[in-house]
Amino acid sequence: MIFYFSGTGNSEYVARQLADALGERLIGMAQAINSGEMHYKLADGEMVGWVFPTYSWGPAPIATAFARKVTIDGFGSHTYSYMVTTCGDDIALSAQMWRAELHRRGMHCQMAMSVQMPNNYILLPGFDVDSKDLESRKRSAAVSRIAQVVQAIERRSTSDDVVKGSMPWLKSRLVYPLFKRYAMGDAGFASQADVCNHCGLCAKVCPNANIKMSAEGTPQWQGNCVMCLSCIHRCPVRAIQYGNQTQKKGRYHF
Repeated sequence: MIFYFSGTGNSEYVARQLADALGERLIGMAQAINSGEMHYKLADGEMVGWVFPTYSWGPAPIATAFARKVTIDGFGSHTYSYMVTTCGDDIALSAQMWRAELHRRGMHCQMAMSVQMPNNYILLPGFDVDSKDLESRKRSAAVSRIAQVVQAIERRSTSDDVVKGSMPWLKSRLVYPLFKRYAMGDAGFASQADVCNHCGLCAKVCPNANIKMSAEGTPQWQGNCVMCLSCIHRCPVRAIQYGNQTQKKGRYHF
């Protein structure tokens, strides 16, 4: 069983590759939260995987919310549990933070691995998508990296293989809490009326059902954003912007 969350597709790609290679079933965290289906049962010998992106050097907050609510019958000391997180560069202390969340629920995580994927965070000054060359190189490298993840899971590895990067404590214990507190709202998102083609794709791809279409066919954010950036990156006409920060920035989805 693999629980996953993804916005622009990086983590979904990784989760689907793992599920195909390992013969595991996939369950979307956001979809489960929205449907209220938070109770699951493990088959004998079934593993539990957690796949999600790193947000500002910590676990994606929606993944944390899922871990705090989910119940898994049959999850015991014998259960092999692993975490795989996608990141643009490094994850700092995300693995330790995830283990702490699971521990509070009486669960564990024997192994953590990170997979570098193309950057998608574009909402603050100094942040943009990768160049097309770097994006291509990251995606190519991810293929062999995912193969390494599969091998580690198959041998039930208990050794972490992650890129913490520099100053991990500062990033995870200071920057991450500030990000969650001040940068998680959707008030900055807006659709340019003269550009929007009223296709409704932004509402369809929002994993948290946070976008509703108005009577005029324009998107309206509902105040429950998980900052996955799926709407802004997948808009086919670049009608969605975030304040004045994203007009000249790139767009990316897997």
